[in-house]
Amino acid sequence: MLTDRLRRLNRYREIASSFVKYGFGYVLEEVGLFHVLSLKDRIAADVKNGNTKEAGYRIRCMLEELGPAFIKLGQLLSIRSDMLPEEIVKELELLQDQVPPVPVDEIKEKLHHEFGRPVEEVFTYFNEDYVAAASIGQVHEAVLSTGESVMVKVQRPGIKHTVHTDLEILRDIARLIEQRYDWAQYYNITDMVEELSESIRRELDYTEEARNTDIVQMQFEDCESIKVPVIFPEYSTPQILTMEKVEGIKLNELNTIVIDYEEKRRIADLLVSAFITQILKEGFFHGDPHPGNILYNPENQQLIFIDFGQVGRLSAGLRYDSASMMMGIMQEDTHQIVRSIFRMAYVPSDIDEQHFYDRVDGIRKKVERSSKEGLSLGLTVKELFAAAQEHRIILPKEMTMMGKALITIEGIISEIDPGLDMIELAKPYGEQIMRERYDPIKMGKRLWNKAEDLSDTVTNIPKQVENVLNQASKGDLKFEISLSEINRILHKFDRISNQVSFSLTLLAFSIVVLGLIVGATFGNNTILTSVPAIEVGFIIAFGMFLWIIYSILKSGRF
Repeated sequence: MLTDRLRRLNRYREIASSFVKYGFGYVLEEVGLFHVLSLKDRIAADVKNGNTKEAGYRIRCMLEELGPAFIKLGQLLSIRSDMLPEEIVKELELLQDQVPPVPVDEIKEKLHHEFGRPVEEVFTYFNEDYVAAASIGQVHEAVLSTGESVMVKVQRPGIKHTVHTDLEILRDIARLIEQRYDWAQYYNITDMVEELSESIRRELDYTEEARNTDIVQMQFEDCESIKVPVIFPEYSTPQILTMEKVEGIKLNELNTIVIDYEEKRRIADLLVSAFITQILKEGFFHGDPHPGNILYNPENQQLIFIDFGQVGRLSAGLRYDSASMMMGIMQEDTHQIVRSIFRMAYVPSDIDEQHFYDRVDGIRKKVERSSKEGLSLGLTVKELFAAAQEHRIILPKEMTMMGKALITIEGIISEIDPGLDMIELAKPYGEQIMRERYDPIKMGKRLWNKAEDLSDTVTNIPKQVENVLNQASKGDLKFEISLSEINRILHKFDRISNQVSFSLTLLAFSIVVLGLIVGATFGNNTILTSVPAIEVGFIIAFGMFLWIIYSILKSGRF
């Protein structure tokens, strides 16, 4: 326990020192973490803002230095143009997950620990030179006893503890920021960090990555143009992943070989087809499709997908609405776009629907103007999501990952050939999905399923009403009220209590006036009875009566 606390404190200091090193010491000061710095770092802290472009570059370098949790955070923020300036977003899109390699002796020790026997007994050949080194895992070539050539991904020793510590620190920082800034509450910073934590935890479990790879492999088992490597489960553990060795060129290196336009077009078409299939038909897609995770084999003319640590999942409803939204973009139909977003998201009751419609229509017109020059589908989706977030429309987190994947794929296509238009490439597949959607048999199945759901709902109504009545009779019935609703209710109570108080005051004054009148009638002469009480009392009472009527009419609740 003490060791964990010391490690966490040391990591706090490392993070704080990195903030200072890149000129962001003022951030620590503002959120109240300046005290974790050493004296030397405090003196060196630069509490002045730099220009936005330079700040974006420094943020990117800092996140890359801090490791996987911070790199993933940067990648998550790179699609939040509603939160960050465009210059910073562009820098975050360039984040690289490349770090110095782990010494081979440590890698072999890790393999020995996981398999319970030396590397030489597990593999007939193990290449000590690494193929790739990322912040979470390192890849080496090997040969199995059965003769298959494989790639072995080994999780970096101690990375799990580091990542978990970083995630705890990010939670702390997120809470501090939300306590100090309204904008942080508006953007749900803590929820964003929780989403990040869940994603990284899944990525740290290679067993889940193996399952993801198998699922994607089944998606394309009948497609010879797309290859997904086979996983060897008997040579894999939660921290070791052994897969079939595949040969190919990274998509961002295609310019190093001679490929004609037709083949480039075919590669781009395959890429779009694969992701439209994964996102809109299967609802299970590659969550991190950067160029290093997609290869091309010129000999077999195959696209090869690798590294399924991050995947996105879309329910049937989200697939339906996503397809509708994308077709709305392609057909420049504002109404269809807005309706799709409203169906898939949580929409606040007080939203200005006309203002949101006009905002989406503006984006749609921008799309229409840009269509001749080649439109960016990914950036259009990104702008639509930003507009939704500006109007406090909460989109499912899966949609954020989908938007990020589309932007990445579009960037790859642009590198293959800047003249290629992703919307034109995607249109035939989108139209095919829409035709399948309106197939009479499939429509009949959907209507039947909805009828069954409706039947279940109607059948359950009497039981639900009975439960509500039972809870009400026992005093257990609870209501959920938002903060804004509480404020409105309290405001109403205030007005009612003021009016009641005013009425009681009027009644009390009337009683006093009546007492004076009675006293004057029976001849008790006092200073007060010498005053013309009836006239004065009537005028005051009538004035107060008029004031109450005015207050009620002004409140709008007559």
